[in-house]
Amino acid sequence: MRIRIITDDFTSALDGTACFAERGWNTAALLRPEDTENVTATAVVSLDTDTRERVAAGDPVADAARAWCHADVLVLQFDSTLRGHVAKDCVSARAASGRRKLLIAPAFPSAGRTTEAGRVLVDGVPVHKTAFGRDPTLPVLESSVPALFLAQGLPVVIARDAAQAKVLLEEHDAVVMDTRAEDDLDALVGLFAGSRDLLLAGSTGLLRALARALSQPEPIPQLAALSCDAPWLVVGSLNPSSRRQLNVARESRRINVLATGSDRLPGAALAEAALRDLVTQVTNLIASGACDGLVVTGGETARRIVDSLPAVSLRVHREILPGVPLVEVRSSKGSFPMITKAGGFGGDDALLICLDALTGARV
Repeated sequence: MRIRIITDDFTSALDGTACFAERGWNTAALLRPEDTENVTATAVVSLDTDTRERVAAGDPVADAARAWCHADVLVLQFDSTLRGHVAKDCVSARAASGRRKLLIAPAFPSAGRTTEAGRVLVDGVPVHKTAFGRDPTLPVLESSVPALFLAQGLPVVIARDAAQAKVLLEEHDAVVMDTRAEDDLDALVGLFAGSRDLLLAGSTGLLRALARALSQPEPIPQLAALSCDAPWLVVGSLNPSSRRQLNVARESRRINVLATGSDRLPGAALAEAALRDLVTQVTNLIASGACDGLVVTGGETARRIVDSLPAVSLRVHREILPGVPLVEVRSSKGSFPMITKAGGFGGDDALLICLDALTGARV
């Protein structure tokens, strides 16, 4: 079985494959669109088009959907809080893949993200009314999935569950499914996984349901445990959750930290300069040997760090927390473990758990 995942962000590309990797699937996470044809023997492949915060030349989402149009399962993965160009990417991927139907399931219930009456909620609050609506770089201004897609010219109808979604897809081209619990996603996967005329679109919650439900392949050799002695915590996200998590980690442990300040404002040259300086500091630490592992929160920050290293390949190992993957980063200068976390994910102790997972301080 070939499962292909198109996403717009580095952390998504990693957490979308981690749930498969830890169940014995052979996985790959790609950073360059031109590599999509070099992984035909790999069961689960994710591509980061790097378009959530950047304007790319051409349409890498459409290019990937076209290249992977014959996949057994094709998924357009997007942020569970609707950050980015969700509707545009879904419409583009559907058209390029040649698949007639689109089933949208944004929910990630174990992370507090649900879908009710077609609206995305975070801990029960419409996402545009949460901190994501005030995001300094990509504010979410709309919680209604049908409204987002109508603005792109595609009507979307709402299904209350998987059974109704199946009925509605017989008459409509695009359906969004209400989801309040993991069981709802499991039911969706049970009905639709492997439907070759269907583009699935959703967050990491949908991919975790796919990994739970699909038949496991022959087990691959168990990966060696990853650990390190001197990890650095790199905080590039300005999400309030990340800042609380940083404070908890600082109060609980003596840790090495690099973090952008609150002066990283959207559209300002200072923002780019601050991020570039942060990435330079991290790469210098790695090159000097002062850092043998990373915990990074902020997808753009993590991607910039990896892009700055020579000849990188990635091996996804497992999830530390739901949607928080552990990865081995391999470059021409050596390898090191890295944990990536989207800015708004996790409880207040999430970064502390990640650091302890690398050092073995706490299981």
